Amino acid sequence: MFQLLELRCADSRATRENASMRQERAVHQIKDQQDLRRVRADDPDFSGTLAKGLMILQCFIRDPRAHANSEFAERLGIPRPTVSRLCRSLQSMGFLDHDERLDRYFIGPAAVALGYPYVINTPLLTHLRPALQSMANRFEGAVSIGVTMDLDVVYVESCTHENGTLKRPGVGAVRGIVETAMGRSWLSQLSITDRNRFLARARKERPDEYTRSTEGLKDSIAHYSKRGFSINMGDAGLGVLAVGVASDIRYGPRRLLFNCAVPGYRAKPNDLLKTIGPALVQLVNMAGRQVGMR
Repeated sequence: MFQLLELRCADSRATRENASMRQERAVHQIKDQQDLRRVRADDPDFSGTLAKGLMILQCFIRDPRAHANSEFAERLGIPRPTVSRLCRSLQSMGFLDHDERLDRYFIGPAAVALGYPYVINTPLLTHLRPALQSMANRFEGAVSIGVTMDLDVVYVESCTHENGTLKRPGVGAVRGIVETAMGRSWLSQLSITDRNRFLARARKERPDEYTRSTEGLKDSIAHYSKRGFSINMGDAGLGVLAVGVASDIRYGPRRLLFNCAVPGYRAKPNDLLKTIGPALVQLVNMAGRQVGMR
């Protein structure tokens, strides 16, 4: 009887653990040791050591230059001996390269290889490239696909005209959701409660980005249902105009987001509303039909 009770308790614990594993985990952007402590306090299963190693790699997303151990330690608030051990481990696995002359670390090729499976498994990517390139050539800009990751969008494909936008987003490029047309299209599809929760976080954690994007955000959210696309009239900087559409195509838990960006000196705001936006909607609808036929 005691053995049976013990087995039932074990089964109950296993069931709870499996249910916990199945729950969708929040994506954390951990900037430093203080953030890490907060996350670990809320989630006892969160691995601090693994997170510290990934925090080192994430430093290169915003600042891709070479870094010294002391810079990692200062930026992340992690003791320098810990940083040294983590960097040696990451180097031995190919995620970091070390320049002996400079005594600094560069991002390694294993980091590129790790992202490759995600990119090649993006739904319809091979079939969509000709249409993306055709639209990029037509409007002499860049047409891209991305997915959301916390407060950002990550580009998984981008086709550009040879004389397109000045700052062309390559695969793996990261931009803020509030400052991109594709990010605004995603926001426009959220419930009012979820959208307000997100915007409150963006305002708190990225005040400069939020402030310069406020007017464009309001316009995109207010008119998305009527237009079918969001816009960026250059308010995010770089002199780039853009339109964005959130598709119904799913990649895991995320939607594929589409974006068409053109140089501000080549297009007028009215071109976004009358020509470029509707063309992107048509491309996304075509992609949706292809998914339905598969």
